[in-house]
Amino acid sequence: MVVSGTVATGDGRRVDGRDPGTGRSRWSYSRDSRLCGVSWVYHYAVAVFKDDRGCGQVSTLDGSTGRRGAARSGYADPSVRLSSDGTTVLSAGDTRLELWRSDMVRMLAYGETDARVKPSARGLHSGCRLLSAEASSSAVSVLESCAQQADLRLVLLRPGKEDDEPQQHVVAEPGVAADSGARVLAVWENTTAVYLPSPQPRVEVVDDTGTTVASTLLPRPPSRSAAVSQTGNLVTWWTGDSLMVFDATSMTLRYTIAKGEATAPLGPGVMMAGRLLVPVTGAIGVYDPLSGANERYIPVDRAPGDAAVVPAVSGSRVFEQRGDTVVALG
Repeated sequence: MVVSGTVATGDGRRVDGRDPGTGRSRWSYSRDSRLCGVSWVYHYAVAVFKDDRGCGQVSTLDGSTGRRGAARSGYADPSVRLSSDGTTVLSAGDTRLELWRSDMVRMLAYGETDARVKPSARGLHSGCRLLSAEASSSAVSVLESCAQQADLRLVLLRPGKEDDEPQQHVVAEPGVAADSGARVLAVWENTTAVYLPSPQPRVEVVDDTGTTVASTLLPRPPSRSAAVSQTGNLVTWWTGDSLMVFDATSMTLRYTIAKGEATAPLGPGVMMAGRLLVPVTGAIGVYDPLSGANERYIPVDRAPGDAAVVPAVSGSRVFEQRGDTVVALG
């Protein structure tokens, strides 16, 4: 994560805030427990650690100083997937998820709980597995697989009167199985983009009523290592050999940067100085964000790999995460 001009990296039991010019650690924070993941909100890095209740020990760290900010503690799954729109953080495990405000107050909870204080709460359910989830600051969308149901369902969640009683709207996904690779790509306000593999691979855009407002067919299923980024007013999805670029406010497809004879996208994109930068074979491609027209290539030497090359920007530097290595370019 790039937070307040600092490159925040997490590994093992420790988070480091690194100087973007040298890579040296400016500050570090560690616990005597495994680090589950790192996210961000405003100018804070968000570090999530595991204890005997799961990945629910959360500390925020000022990106520029490393000073601790707001914290929280709670029940969670043994592993979680973290994501952020910059104002809220979503923590999603296999059986439960939570959406946190910037002060780490829980806005929304959904799924299983160990202490059923209110058994009738609509957010509580059993026998369901949460496969994929994304959030905006006001909504969460999750694909889940439930016992005795062959097909997945898309659940659209909005904060309710109580954090553990969210408003819910369920969208059936007939013919889409749990092991199909379906996933929620992005949520912008109350609009959701979701990848569905059958009866034909496609990206559907769903509004807050569950109505499909747009659908884009794909020539083939995406790679298992496919990756999404939200950058500026764009959502980019690297499918494994091409990059689909969506308008974030409507989730409509703007254009696709396809694999060419000499180059192919290697990961999602990032905005810098009004241009969309995309890691491609042997270079960083510079594109007009409105039309997708290529303007030039900046040569970059990379070792070949199967994982997505995930870029970030701070000042005049471009950072790339390549597997377990972070590289600074500039």
